[in-house]
Amino acid sequence: MRVEVVGSTAQLDEAMRVRFAVFVDEQGVSPDMERDDLDDDPRTVHVLARRDDGVVLGTGRLLAPHTDAFHADHGAMDPANPHIGRLAVTAEARGTGAGRALMDALEAQALARHGAGGRVRVELSAQDQAMPFYARLGYVAHGEGYLDEGIPHHDAYKDVVA
Repeated sequence: MRVEVVGSTAQLDEAMRVRFAVFVDEQGVSPDMERDDLDDDPRTVHVLARRDDGVVLGTGRLLAPHTDAFHADHGAMDPANPHIGRLAVTAEARGTGAGRALMDALEAQALARHGAGGRVRVELSAQDQAMPFYARLGYVAHGEGYLDEGIPHHDAYKDVVA
């Protein structure tokens, strides 16, 4: 398995296919809500996990620190911190380590792009059913739970150090 930073329109299309398969087809998220302007922000980093034969296993994105409407909707989050989101792993690849590999790559990108003094606080918004996965990676839930697209979520953070 390998993880790569998305650098082309074709790769971004692959990432979107995974996200739509997981969030729209499996979970019933509105297709209009799945893709947003932040996907095309030049500061946003998308990653793809692939099997050795090139088949896409999953995707995720890292948002640069923002002060936009995204953070207005999630008041507990600090707009000065980068945000990991839209982590999606295909049904066939769950339990293979693809999610952990994607998170490792996104955390490394956060540290390289937004870290200071060898550390960075990374935040995320996670579905409650995925919180045990994030807890195993060292994320700490904070704030009140909320519904996003009718799905219970919590915010969480982790201090990533070099």
